[in-house]
Amino acid sequence: MTTLLKLENQLTIANIILLVSLAINITTFNRPAHTVVIYKADNAVSLHGKVTGKSMVGKLYTIDCGEYGKFIVTKEQYYSINVGDDIPNYLKGRGQ
Repeated sequence: MTTLLKLENQLTIANIILLVSLAINITTFNRPAHTVVIYKADNAVSLHGKVTGKSMVGKLYTIDCGEYGKFIVTKEQYYSINVGDDIPNYLKGRGQ
């Protein structure tokens, strides 16, 4: 009888562990995949170079400008820019 009781206790503990792990996975699954931090630099230097990439982060349109990083642009700007183009004038000289 004691071995049957031990087996029931072990199964109960295993079920609790399974339910807790499922709850953790469900809450982790519902979190957003990316966290976006937006900085506004008032003292940026004049940008020069090429657009090195384009991507969407959630609903934000972004372009990569080499070592300067990602910049959020409008949908129209995003589709008018191609990788390899010069950095657009509306990004150059920010903070001046």
